[in-house]
Amino acid sequence: MKGLYVHIPFCLKKCRYCDFNSAVMPDSIQEEYVNAIICEMAEYRKTEVDTVYIGGGTPTVLKTDLLKSVIDGIKNNFILLPNTEFTVEMNPKTADSKKLKMLFNTGVNRLSIGVQSFCDEELKELGRVHSGNDAKDAIKLAKEAGFENISIDLMSAIPKQTLKSFAKTLETAILQNPDHISCYSLILEEGTPLFDDVKSGRTVLCDEETERDIYEYAVKTLEANGYRQYEISNFAKDGKASRHNMKYWTMQEYVGVGLSAHSFLENVRFSNTDDFKNYISHNFRSGNKEVLTKSDMMSEFAFLGLRMTEGISETVFSEKFREDIFEVFKKPLEKFIKTGFLVHKNGRIFLSKEGISVSNQIMCEFLL
Repeated sequence: MKGLYVHIPFCLKKCRYCDFNSAVMPDSIQEEYVNAIICEMAEYRKTEVDTVYIGGGTPTVLKTDLLKSVIDGIKNNFILLPNTEFTVEMNPKTADSKKLKMLFNTGVNRLSIGVQSFCDEELKELGRVHSGNDAKDAIKLAKEAGFENISIDLMSAIPKQTLKSFAKTLETAILQNPDHISCYSLILEEGTPLFDDVKSGRTVLCDEETERDIYEYAVKTLEANGYRQYEISNFAKDGKASRHNMKYWTMQEYVGVGLSAHSFLENVRFSNTDDFKNYISHNFRSGNKEVLTKSDMMSEFAFLGLRMTEGISETVFSEKFREDIFEVFKKPLEKFIKTGFLVHKNGRIFLSKEGISVSNQIMCEFLL
């Protein structure tokens, strides 16, 4: 089934590392934008979906009634199938009981809370508006509102971060007992304040060895505490893996609504405009459109599939493309199985522990 992504490009404050299409905007502009995305939703009226993800930016920066309008727009235009996973992203600073209760009562059943760190010094380096205590309070409020599926994002390779400080953040995270933890490395994006600070030497990132130690510590500690690693950067309790994100990694179809949103339908990938004025004028599309060839599809199926710890199924590949995966990707498969970076077992091909550490290089060789 299809997934639905809705982009809300507003924030309380732009983080120092963020290059997403998001900004601080007044309430009047936010209202115009919400009206525009509801209008765009009408183009997909009666489309069936079984995952919904409202991301940003910070969707919960919207006032409660405006955020409810977005949810009502989704319900009025899309057919939400039984047991739909419905996620909303939240910054801890925007958590309040009224808004959380509204989300829960309107059918949102999963929250993704951008914690990044429980260390205030690291949060300051990132330009986050919340503290470690704000993050703990947000998780507590979410549980009190009734949420039983809470995901938190953590970040590694933050300036001034050490293995010891990360271990403290991870210990604090586990004590909050979320259902899902994403643990991503900071990626420096050109044009961001943090990129400029690192380039000029004003800020220093942790070294590669520390970053690798942090990742290995995270995998070991999370699995020891009941969080199964199901994707390179994602860990979940039983039954709590992100079904929406799995759509991206398994090349299922999805609709993207909102500024800069991407869609993937019938082997065609297309994007919305990234120009705010165009979007609120209801000129939604950017004109960028890519029809994926069979080779494109096979490549993406392979390198996205390798992100998941269960890897790629030979049988599914054969059924989907009517090709033998060992014929299509003969050279990289032989090479990486021989070196031990890939494992071939029980009809599946997946990264070994050693392979995960060089996953980007491996995946590049699956481009046809």
